[in-house]
Amino acid sequence: MCSAETQAAALAALLSAALGGAETRIEATCDRIRIEADLPGELAAAAHTALLGALTAGARFGHERVGGGAETVWVEIDVEIDKDGARQPDSPRTPRTPRTPRSK
Repeated sequence: MCSAETQAAALAALLSAALGGAETRIEATCDRIRIEADLPGELAAAAHTALLGALTAGARFGHERVGGGAETVWVEIDVEIDKDGARQPDSPRTPRTPRTPRSK
């Protein structure tokens, strides 16, 4: 399985390409990585299809209208910490199962 950072970089590249080279922003926490990009005013049909493909490659995605009428899309992947402390992405298409508390 690829690292969470590798998967996030790939999603950022897909999102950027779908939006004609738009700049992406990546925000990471201990349990997820979010990639965001601003939407241009208009999207051609092919760009819209590519955008939906990029968004559905993650665990969650969404669309927000921000101040001044600008629009942003985002996609998230889940990250887990394995027993060695390394971050690992969850499968983006597999529903996340609740974690069992570890005994100390």
